Amino acid sequence: MSVDDKLLEDIDEEILEEIYRAEAEIMERTRKRKKPYPSNIDLVRTIVEAVKLFHGHPNDFVDYVLELLENKGFDVRHVTVKRIWRLYEMLVRKGVISDKLRVVY
Repeated sequence: MSVDDKLLEDIDEEILEEIYRAEAEIMERTRKRKKPYPSNIDLVRTIVEAVKLFHGHPNDFVDYVLELLENKGFDVRHVTVKRIWRLYEMLVRKGVISDKLRVVY
């Protein structure tokens, strides 16, 4: 029998149940608060917005897009630099936005 098991034996079962319920409540609230992951549509809208507002070096553009996404409430941990630039290039080639950053040849 481990030390944890011995400690749990001494605690009243009603108190344990209350602790388990409280823990389950906390876990449920935490799950509901997760930020959504941005879809390609969300990224496209943000890139179009960023092109209009951004004034700086192209190296800083990705960070600006990620900042805008975070401000909109998205989880950007897995949004890659390559994905942003791929969508930017596609939008320029389709004529949706102009190549304001002058990075597409």
